[in-house]
Amino acid sequence: MKVYGCEELAGLMKQLAGKVPQQGRKIIDRGADKIVKEAQLNAPVDKHNLEDAIHKEKNYEDRGRLKVDLVVGGTVRGVDVDQYAMLIHENYEGMNPGPGTLAKRSANPGRYVGGKFLERAVDDNMPKIIKQMSEAIMRELAVLK
Repeated sequence: MKVYGCEELAGLMKQLAGKVPQQGRKIIDRGADKIVKEAQLNAPVDKHNLEDAIHKEKNYEDRGRLKVDLVVGGTVRGVDVDQYAMLIHENYEGMNPGPGTLAKRSANPGRYVGGKFLERAVDDNMPKIIKQMSEAIMRELAVLK
């Protein structure tokens, strides 16, 4: 961003640019952890491979930019669960829940255990994460004034 004709605002933006990314990284990292935990709670259960396949992968890109991917898949206890995870996530509604899923539903009243487990976790948590990011920016602006 370039600002012309307002040195005070330009200085403020420069200071803000250094502080907000630190807070943003923490918010994104913690938010991803919450989404993973919630997706695991939402996921149907058979042998726990699907739940254990839900994880975050964290990397740093150019200029220290944090990249967090939410992943459902990979190899769990020697089993490649990629195809199974996609099938269950997208098509579970047409399947009959097994005893593990029924028990998990009973243990978690008020929570739907079934399909779209990651999508629902993201949808439930994104507004909170966005709000936390906005609040972090506003706090830093208030300090800089």
